[in-house]
Amino acid sequence: MLPHNTGHSALPRLHALMRGGGIFVFVGALILQVSPATADGSGWQSTNWTGVIAGAPEPGVGLPAVPSPAGAPVPLPAEYDVPAEYEGQSTCDPVPKPGTQRFADLIKATYGQDEVVWIPRDCGVNGQSEHKEGRALDWMRSVRDPQGRAEAEAFLNWLLGPDQFGVAYGNAIRLGVMYIGWNDRIWRGYKLNRGWTELKGCFSRADKGSDNTCHRNHIHISLTWDGASGRSSFWDGTALTAPYCARSRSTASGAPATRVGGVVAVDQVRVVGTRSGIGVKERCRLQQDRWNGDSHRIFAKVTGVGGVPAEGVAAVLVRVSALGTNAATTLRVWSPGASSSVPVVQAPMNADASADAIIPVASDGTIAIATTAGATDVTVDVLGYYPNGPEVENRSEVVSETLIMPMTELGLNPAPVPVAPVAPQAPAPGAPPEEGEFVGIGAEVGYESVSQGAIQPGEIRTVALNGLPAQATSALVTVTTSDSTKKGKLRIGQIGEKLNAATVKVRKAKTRTAILVVPVVGGTVQISASKKPAVQVKVEVLGYRTGALPLKARGMSARKLIKTKFNGTKVKLAKVTGIGDVPKKKKKVLAVILRVTTKGKGADGRFAAYAVGGVDRGSRSATVTAKGKTTSIVVAEVGDKGLVALAANVRTKVRVTVVGYIRR
Repeated sequence: MLPHNTGHSALPRLHALMRGGGIFVFVGALILQVSPATADGSGWQSTNWTGVIAGAPEPGVGLPAVPSPAGAPVPLPAEYDVPAEYEGQSTCDPVPKPGTQRFADLIKATYGQDEVVWIPRDCGVNGQSEHKEGRALDWMRSVRDPQGRAEAEAFLNWLLGPDQFGVAYGNAIRLGVMYIGWNDRIWRGYKLNRGWTELKGCFSRADKGSDNTCHRNHIHISLTWDGASGRSSFWDGTALTAPYCARSRSTASGAPATRVGGVVAVDQVRVVGTRSGIGVKERCRLQQDRWNGDSHRIFAKVTGVGGVPAEGVAAVLVRVSALGTNAATTLRVWSPGASSSVPVVQAPMNADASADAIIPVASDGTIAIATTAGATDVTVDVLGYYPNGPEVENRSEVVSETLIMPMTELGLNPAPVPVAPVAPQAPAPGAPPEEGEFVGIGAEVGYESVSQGAIQPGEIRTVALNGLPAQATSALVTVTTSDSTKKGKLRIGQIGEKLNAATVKVRKAKTRTAILVVPVVGGTVQISASKKPAVQVKVEVLGYRTGALPLKARGMSARKLIKTKFNGTKVKLAKVTGIGDVPKKKKKVLAVILRVTTKGKGADGRFAAYAVGGVDRGSRSATVTAKGKTTSIVVAEVGDKGLVALAANVRTKVRVTVVGYIRR
């Protein structure tokens, strides 16, 4: 853990640093102070140099030649991730986070698998530390060892020096480096203009007994939550450019009014949508409170909107969603005039989660929303309101929790309607899938536990998923849990392999469905329940991918694609690229996730969506029920010019909504 009481200010935006053709390069170091060196016999000398430099502080002399990291695993975009801010430890979950683990793996891939890199720290150890959140690492390299110092300096020169585009600190920005401690000094990614400064009075503590405190025997690196999430541009080639929402204040005062009677339903109206700039000054993400007491809040105006009156409203029924949160977090919602907040939404890292709640309304017609860790996009939809009056106690209540689907797996949050099963259909004859291709196969029932009995507490069950070829390496699935005896968790994937299984929560005696991407080996997955629940499980396969690269699925706010009638013979084309968050360039999209609602006109049938110019394998379909309304999830590969073909084999009304996509 490193101190953060040396003063912080907002990091200048990257464009302010990239002057002169987009390149910001330090010609030399700003020398603030130099004192006589003290040698210890190993070649290391204690000095009090501080300054601004794009690279490691004071290079050693006569060190051996060593390699630098090879660089990012994907092509890098021109855009950079949002600059770092100080996000001190606010929770305790020491499990290594995806970005931290990949950072450690990068070090080992460059300097040897026997390198010692520590990440977690027990919550019982005193002091604040990002190690306790799994987003800090210590690489054990000593300044007193020429080989160790050479490797440390080569690494820091690569991390902090000009990147492949000539931008100073470019790799550190893309990796989400928050601060570094090394060789008596600290470097802050959230305050680039300070450069390297003295750490903990270490210039006067040259003794070996201070090597750990002064970070002479290891490099400490703490990551922002963006960096720890593993979703920054260094890892997936897409920059996290959304800034954090600016601080705002509430003018509300006094206790909320008392509500009377039941809810008055209204047409759903969105009052906050950070991705689209609704209810906020600009597109932004809600961030956790700052270490210095700065509180980050969104104050949503909920009266006088849609069908909600401007006056006489005591409380509102709202649906609150956390979208793509970069940390395991809780959204808390309350009336700014009340004395306490209520936890409404709990979301895992890289996930979407939603819940409905009744929230008292403040005197100015607003409710407040805050997040406990990291940063997240937020939506708030008003579903109804309660008139004010003297009869009912007015307090916040969580009404119902909806789907939770990790974004690294999918991040989809469809309307809470059952997904109708589609009868499995054999693929049409054609060429086998190419290496790395995504193949959508509709809603093939891959496995149901009822035939073997519920998954028991602590059990690990290996099951074969119907519909998957042996060469499939990852699959897009729906997982439905039911009849659970206790609340707990279920893991599906390859149990025992680090970071290679998806986790979903189960609730006692409740049915819940999540849509996930899971790793597959030889057409099989392992399903494991936590120590308390016995639970029934159903897995439906929507598609799969072959090759070394896993599926990269993303959720998004639902966007209507088409609402029309089909006569049972005609095929209609629709462009899906550029809709909502779906990338405009077809080369970046493998497939789209569609929510399809059909209303039959007299006969049972199917509705298909497939790539224009591609192969219709005959199984990406939604059910059409005679004189019935059915909703299904369909995965459609994207074809020529970003088009998908839509067709039904019977007469039906159809509404198609894009709710997610799969990246290349």
